[in-house]
Amino acid sequence: MTEQAVTRESVLQDALLLDQDERELLVIQISRSFVKEPGYDEAWAAEIERRLKELDEGKAELMDWDEAKAYIFGDEDEPDAMAG
Repeated sequence: MTEQAVTRESVLQDALLLDQDERELLVIQISRSFVKEPGYDEAWAAEIERRLKELDEGKAELMDWDEAKAYIFGDEDEPDAMAG
């Protein structure tokens, strides 16, 4: 029997067969395997605090999910969605 090489695509195909809870757990476990630079957690904590302060002070520019999705992924109906 020939052994199949493990590829990103084969792992993805197997992962997509898992139920949602198992996929979420897998994502968490994989993300924990990344090596973080020193100060990474502290930097993100400071960024989160800065953003929360902007929200509290009414300085943050908010958008709904449809706007955010178009900004992040592009929107076929609005070709300039990424242009800002």
